[in-house]
Amino acid sequence: MFPLTEEFIDQLIFAMEDQEHRFIVDFNTGDIVSSDVDSPDYLEIPLWRQIEGFRLMEKFVSKLRNPLHRELLHSALTSGRGVFRNFKDAIKKNGQLERLWFSFKEKEMRRIVREWYNEQRELKGLQRLGPEPEETEELLLSDFTIKPGSKEHLEAVIELDRQAMLENIENLRPEKIEELYREKRSLMPGPLDKKCSLLICETPEGELAGFAWGVKTENRLDSSMEMRLIQLAVAGNMRGLGMGAQLLHHFVRQARSLGARRLVAELSGPALKLAPFFERLGFMNSSLVIDLDLDSRKEV
Repeated sequence: MFPLTEEFIDQLIFAMEDQEHRFIVDFNTGDIVSSDVDSPDYLEIPLWRQIEGFRLMEKFVSKLRNPLHRELLHSALTSGRGVFRNFKDAIKKNGQLERLWFSFKEKEMRRIVREWYNEQRELKGLQRLGPEPEETEELLLSDFTIKPGSKEHLEAVIELDRQAMLENIENLRPEKIEELYREKRSLMPGPLDKKCSLLICETPEGELAGFAWGVKTENRLDSSMEMRLIQLAVAGNMRGLGMGAQLLHHFVRQARSLGARRLVAELSGPALKLAPFFERLGFMNSSLVIDLDLDSRKEV
């Protein structure tokens, strides 16, 4: 059987997308010809109709974790007449999203061609080709940008920090919570202080989606430098996308590049439920703080 070359794959994909002509492939040479000849020496190319194209677009949209992009393209796919044109117009509004689509489409089409080629080999009693290397690149967060924070992000960072901290304080009046927040943050250097490290995650529209903020401190035991994580926060409408893990991975690399020997995160209150998340990323429990509420407990 003819070899599966890169040139052949490109030619076959081009033929598959031609909706006006019927193409067949010479089993021995791999030549692709437009013909109605029926012969055991010729193979039907993979079926590729509008419905296959539509399903591919649906699959792409399902893999996007950015809710803004996912909703935009979902609306295009459910718009009725002109679905393909509407989808094309929607992705053209964002260059990165358009590049993601073409990259995804090419990989999927090449996978389909490779599977078709193996099926033809099996029908002729030949052995299948070995599997291709697994793709490790993810579409999930590639349309977000993680970068060092700057003055333009400061107001949004402070507001999201405030919201995240208030979520982790229970059983207090709102005014008391606000007072406690101001008190705790007044004891810390600001996010852009030279002692701090700030990474932000930004949507393609330039909106803050999340951030990681830490401060450099000195370890009391060996005087080595360590980074203490002050806040890791993700905007409410962006949660559940894996963004927190991505931010923390980048923050670990940045802390290491700054010379930190350890990265320390302290969890309390409702945030304790995040312990498994940190442990999955390699954090280990190095201390335990427990408390007793003397006001609510009876004498023993």
